[in-house]
Formats: sequence, C-alpha cells, structure tokens
Amino acid sequence: MSSFAPDGQDDDSKNARFVSLLWTLKRAVDQAPPGSVPGVHYVHFHALRKDADYRDDLLGKMLESSDSGLRSLAEEVVAFSAHIHQGDSDSSPLDRDAVPLTRPVSATAVGSPPLDRGPAAGKGGVKALLLMLILVSLGVGIYVASATGLLQRMIQVRVEGSLAQDTHWHSGSTYRLSGLVFVEGNTVLTIEPGVRVIGEPGSALIVTRDARINAHGSAQDPIVFTSASPVGERHRGDWGGVVLLGNAPVNTPVAHIEGIDAGDPRGFFGGQADSDSCGILQYVRIEYAGYEISKDNELNGLTLGGCGKGTILRFVQVHQGLDDGIELFGGSANLSHVVISGAADDGLDWDRGWTGFGQFIVIQQDSNAGDTGIEADNLDSDHDAIPRSAPTLSNVTIIGGRNPAVGQRGMVLRRGTAGMLQNVLITDFSLEAIDIRDRSTVEQIEQGALRLEGLVFAGGLKDWLFEVEEGDGDDDGGFDEASLLPVDVGHEAIIPKRLLTHAGPVWTAVDFVPEYDERLVRLAVQPPQGEFWDEAASFIGAIRPGARTSWLEGWTDFAEN
Repeated sequence: MSSFAPDGQDDDSKNARFVSLLWTLKRAVDQAPPGSVPGVHYVHFHALRKDADYRDDLLGKMLESSDSGLRSLAEEVVAFSAHIHQGDSDSSPLDRDAVPLTRPVSATAVGSPPLDRGPAAGKGGVKALLLMLILVSLGVGIYVASATGLLQRMIQVRVEGSLAQDTHWHSGSTYRLSGLVFVEGNTVLTIEPGVRVIGEPGSALIVTRDARINAHGSAQDPIVFTSASPVGERHRGDWGGVVLLGNAPVNTPVAHIEGIDAGDPRGFFGGQADSDSCGILQYVRIEYAGYEISKDNELNGLTLGGCGKGTILRFVQVHQGLDDGIELFGGSANLSHVVISGAADDGLDWDRGWTGFGQFIVIQQDSNAGDTGIEADNLDSDHDAIPRSAPTLSNVTIIGGRNPAVGQRGMVLRRGTAGMLQNVLITDFSLEAIDIRDRSTVEQIEQGALRLEGLVFAGGLKDWLFEVEEGDGDDDGGFDEASLLPVDVGHEAIIPKRLLTHAGPVWTAVDFVPEYDERLVRLAVQPPQGEFWDEAASFIGAIRPGARTSWLEGWTDFAEN
C-alpha cells in the first residue's frame, strides 16, 4: 500500500525532493568522466529507485570516488534518506511508484536551472505534485505544468496496436509495449534521448516498410529497449525485439519477415529503392529480446528486412537475445559502432542479398550459449540469387565464450555469400575460427568476390584453427580454409595468448580493449575509402589495441539479467 498521505504535504514534498535527488545523482554519474565511480558506467534509474541493494552499492562506490562533487552528492542522498526515514522505519519513498517529475533538476549536473529544493514549492506546486503522484499510482501517463513553469513528465505510457500518425516518445518517460506494436503507413516514430521502452512477453516494435523510426539517443542518455521484468529478473526472450522493414532490394520476389503471421501484409519488405531509409537508431540498446513465438521460431534482437543505405545504425548494442543478435535480410543498410553481446544463437547474421557496409563491430558470445559470431548466407534455396549478399566489413572483433563444452565458431560463410571482410580479430572460440561451406561460396573466393584480409586469430581453445574435413564431413569441395592466410604472414597472424584478458562472466566497456600487440597494427590493411569509412582505423579489431578508452563507454551495459 502506498504511504503517501493526502493531507501530508510535507511528506509529499520530501518524496518529490528525494526522487529529484536520485535523478540528479544518476545524471551526474552518467556524465562524469570514465572511472569517476569505480566499476560504474551507467546508472539504471529504475533500479536506483526500487532496489535498495543496488542503491546502497552505488552510493558506497560514490563515497569512495576521487570526484569531490560526486562524493558530496552521495553524502546528500544518504543524509536525506536517513532524514526521510526518521520515525517511519517501515516505509520508504522508493517502495512506491514515485517517479522523477522533471528532467532538468540541477544546473551543476545537467546544465539546467535547478528546481526549488525547499520544503515546499508553494501551495499550488505541492497540489500539482500530489496530483501527479496519485495519477502515477493509477498508471496514467500525462503532462502537468508545475508552479515552476516546467513541463512535468510522468511514467508509464502503455502502447499497443498500431501507430498510424506521427508519434513522439519523450525523454524521462517509459513506454510499455503490449503485443505486436506496428508503426504503419508513412508514420514517423520519434524517440528522445533517455527514453526507456519495456516489452511485455510477446511484444515487439515493428516499423513497417513505409514508416520510419527516429531513435536518436546520446552517450549520456541512450535509448533503451528492454524487458518489462525487474532488474535482476530479466532473461533472454522476455519480449520480442525491434523489427525494421524497408523498400530496398532483396533477392526473393516475395519477402515476408519471420516472426509475423504470414497472412499479415504488414510483414512484407523489399523493393527497388536502394537508398531507402528505415530511419535512425543511434545510441540505442536492445536487451533480453527474442521472444519465442512458436517452437524454434524466435524474433532476433534487431531484425532488418530490405532497409536501404539511407538507414542510420550507429552506436547500437543488442544484448542477451534468445536468437540472433542482428539479422539483415537483404537491403543495403550500414552498421557503425555496433555491439552484439550474449546472443543465444548467432551474433551477426545476413542473407537474401545484404550489400551494406559495417565498421567497428564487436561480437561477444556467451560462455554458456550461442553458436557462431558471424553466420553469412546468400539464399538457401538459390545460392546464386541476385542481388548476391556482398557486404563490406572492416574493424571487427569476434570473441568466443571460452567454454570448450559449448561448440562455437568465429565465422561461417556459406550458401554463396560474397563480400569483403578485413581487419578482423577472432579470439577464444572452441571450434573453427572460420568455416567455409558449399562449393558456391568457394567459387566466390576463387572469383575474388569473397575476400578476407587482415586477419588475426588469438587465444583459441584448440591447437588448430580450421577443421580438416573428409568424406561426408567435407561440405566445401575440399577447400582448405588455411589458404585464407597469406603464406608470408600466416604464422604471424596466429597469437596463442589471449589479447582480451577479462575472466569474469560480466564484461564492462574497457574489457573489450585488446592488449597492445604490434601485429594488430602491422598486419592491418587500409580500410576502404569513402564518406562512410574511418580511414584512420588502420588496426585489426573493432577497438584500437592498448587504447585507454573505447567507444563502448558510457552507453553500453552487459548485465547478465
């Protein structure tokens, strides 16, 4: 039962102030330089409000920070928490559905005018706060103007059915998906930085082929798609995931995305518009997705069908999915600064004629689940279908789960795929580093349409990189994968030691920086030229070896649940 007293204006003001203090704390930690709070890179605000253990652990780390401002803020929260509990040891303002009532709460933390933190903000302000808190307890999402003149925003907003007109999801709010939510027609769904989208079991967000998504987060305020379950109870497959459909070419005459009923026309994708845009995903995390719709039929964390080169996918993490992390069905969408962590099947999967670009891609497989880092196909039913899958990837790190009991491969290239893969670091896999399958794929290598350059293999769990295939096990017409390594540098491209030394189950952003080894620079090839590419990234792997910081910091999260 809520402990808000309708007549207790002082209590209501204290509760509102306490939540504002927590929001200020979150923003201060998120925007602090890396390492300011040891072991903390991002603060989960929901857990900060609801989980006392999480909150106490964070406050303890902040009290040990070398940043005097963070220490002072932690001391203020601890002192105020003790004050608000005085005489009421059985209740806490965090045991109820209290929420932040405004985003800009501190000029020092977020560069905005501070709120009045006095015991009351005036009679009208208290009434407005009380009204909003009561409405939150009813699960209503609305906007209320406070006495300060700031727009107050409340949580949660339930979303179901179809979005058929331009829609805006606002910072500081949480949107709860119920069932399959379709963005239809030429609708644009705009999502502001800091928005959380939580998915109930069986839910997914599907942007149909004439609609677009504009999800533009920031390193300080990423947009997070995650499970509706509480922190600590989230698991792969809690909800469906994100599906983007477009009008770019695919190599089948009829293309309908998996996971959507075959009789639903909203699942079709593909066309002739190579420059088509499915929208923008930037500084976005997608977590605990892959809901099993039927036996062996799960949605991927992020699925793209026929998305063209106008689609922007930058700084995207897909974490702990039940199926593939990211799967691209045709199209020409480009990927930049992408992290796929803990997928239960493949990390990155493409087929049906994907021809896009990708640079700075990290794929990390779980120690207890997962198949292949990259699984690449053209088309199962016709290996020579046109357009042929032929992406260009540079600066890729593929990390196995380091568990000999779980069979995992670095890359499987099959069914006639072409492409260019260069500056790839493959490490810690229990099976082959690279497995070429099907004579049609070997032909692409022989014709120069499938090339692999600048490869380094490190820390394998076996004393061989490529399995010798004989008899019925020969699935590539006798092709020797070892021939992919140039004779003059082949031995140098194999580094027995681990370049990524992290040993625990939960990774952090800095754990993905490889130890410096000069071969990771000397054996690299020049990245492609063009507007998309960072031509200065003349090293092997997604992150510069020996770097003190990485592009993963501040917006990624690798929590197990």
